[in-house]
Amino acid sequence: MRKVLIVDDEPSVRFVLARTCERVGVAWEEAASAEEAREKLREAGRAVGLVLLDVRLPGDDGMTLLGEVAAGPEAPFVVMMTAEDTMRSAVEAMKRGAADYLGKPFDLPRVERIIRDLAIGPEEAAEDRTAAHAEAEPRRVRDVAIPDMLIGRSPAMVEVYKEIGRVARTEMTVLLMGESGTGKELVARAIHANSARARGPFVTVNMAAVPRDLMESELYGHEKGSFTGAVERRPGKFELANGGTLFLDEIGEMPVELQAKLLRVLQEREVDRVGGSRPLSVDVRIVAATNADLARAVEEGRFRRDLYYRLAVVPVRLPPLREREGDVVLLARSFAAKYGEQLRGRAVTLARDAEPLLLSHPWPGNVRELQNVLQRALLKLPGTRLTARDLSGLLPATVSSERGLESVVDRILDGPPGEAGRHAAALAALGIPLFAGALARTKGNQLRAAELLGMNRNTLRERMRALGMKAR
Repeated sequence: MRKVLIVDDEPSVRFVLARTCERVGVAWEEAASAEEAREKLREAGRAVGLVLLDVRLPGDDGMTLLGEVAAGPEAPFVVMMTAEDTMRSAVEAMKRGAADYLGKPFDLPRVERIIRDLAIGPEEAAEDRTAAHAEAEPRRVRDVAIPDMLIGRSPAMVEVYKEIGRVARTEMTVLLMGESGTGKELVARAIHANSARARGPFVTVNMAAVPRDLMESELYGHEKGSFTGAVERRPGKFELANGGTLFLDEIGEMPVELQAKLLRVLQEREVDRVGGSRPLSVDVRIVAATNADLARAVEEGRFRRDLYYRLAVVPVRLPPLREREGDVVLLARSFAAKYGEQLRGRAVTLARDAEPLLLSHPWPGNVRELQNVLQRALLKLPGTRLTARDLSGLLPATVSSERGLESVVDRILDGPPGEAGRHAAALAALGIPLFAGALARTKGNQLRAAELLGMNRNTLRERMRALGMKAR
């Protein structure tokens, strides 16, 4: 068993992590800067098996040190730590070779699991790291300015960011799975933008939007005169994406009779234009997406099993908005600012009283639904602050105002009692936005939300579960 090196300029953070190492039974050392960490690593050599590394450090930052430490097959595992969970930092950490990525404040049970898993013997660590490098280095990832495309700091989205970073440095085919409106194309663009193909084309084709009789021509191109209406040679999407990434959206909508040719193209990296006489080589990375259950489609004979396994080399699940704790408010603020500028020519802020309303809605249409609601509200907005009143007509009735509270009570008293009774209905109508609002104010911290409400965390979690709210 090897040591853990804790690198953070905050003494309190080092103390918490040191006590965690002590509980796990692993030896540790501490460093408060990148330079001190380099010195510790030079002294310890291969005795360090895991580095817990903060992104922000005095002098050189953690990302710079990560690039140095994670290089080579015998390097220690590195887990990055940050209080600023963003797509950019998570993806960049995984691209540079981090084994994992932790947001602050820490989930200590998870930290313990990471230490147990990664602070292991030198033979196993070297073997695992050699395999990881062999898999992850088919191409050099260029330094490209990457914009933040995705918004969210929830644990579910951080896992997506980590997957983007892991797969971006490979040439593996990726299958994105998730409900409509969860941002599958944005994730595909992020994978492309963070890959070695970033300066190549990113080409999309929505399989559900292409007529069946034109799908072959759309994908592979056609020669002049190959069919009625083919008045000139036309390259297909595979050719247009040469040197870059081809995003096959709604892949589950592809007819079974056309799936065999796609499988051959993926295997041979060659396309035959419709009416062509010779195959054309293509160098394309494939990212596919679906909102359907492809595994079930395979069992029902609607999708080829061999094509499914060719596409799902790296399956990535995108969480629905209802599973992204705290992200609704972040997204709403971003949309208010963005579309306020576009639609009204001025920045718009989100009022605090709008947060419980947004958090209590289940968002079956996911991020796309939230985006549409914000755009409609901004079209009618009289000022520069988006309040609960501005949103109330676009979402179900809530307790966002005093009159709103009265209307909810009237609706409950005048309506049918329901199986659980009117009292239970009133508790749900009041409890959901109350708990959601407390969590919004504490940025998803259940302990602080419970203190704000005057209860302990276990009671808060029990009441949230009773109301059908997600309580992790």
